[in-house]
Amino acid sequence: AAKDRPAEHFSKLAGRLVRGSDLHVLINCGPAERDTARGIVAAANHPRVTSLADIDELPIGLTKEAIRRSRLLVTTDSGPRFFGVAFGVPTVTLFGPTSTEWTRTYNGGERSLSLDLDCQPCMSRVCPLRHHRCMTDLSVDRVYQSALAAIEHGQSRAA
Repeated sequence: AAKDRPAEHFSKLAGRLVRGSDLHVLINCGPAERDTARGIVAAANHPRVTSLADIDELPIGLTKEAIRRSRLLVTTDSGPRFFGVAFGVPTVTLFGPTSTEWTRTYNGGERSLSLDLDCQPCMSRVCPLRHHRCMTDLSVDRVYQSALAAIEHGQSRAA
């Protein structure tokens, strides 16, 4: 739970990405995250923001293939992050309770964002201070700007 980013942050980011570009945004989710994914899509309120939430089965192969075909991956410090890095997809990783240093991938296509708060990294599964600022205070604008830079960097590497 400590690695969770507020769904409204993801919906705002998705909306900005589709309104400011020709991108399509696919919200990845696991079986337990279907309602959250649907909520993100509904709040983004744009036809180019969709999710995997209504697919009956969500095999890991589907997640890997969706990431492999992507121009960008925005993720928390979780499993999908490593798929993006492995496939060479520009990746923006949002760090909260975990350390960018402890899980560094040494991949030039990854941008790691963290607030560097006094309480970070706590490595706790639940925020021991009960404020969860490491994820809630990481602004949508900062993530958006990093996402644009990651896409631009990925395009220049492909050229």
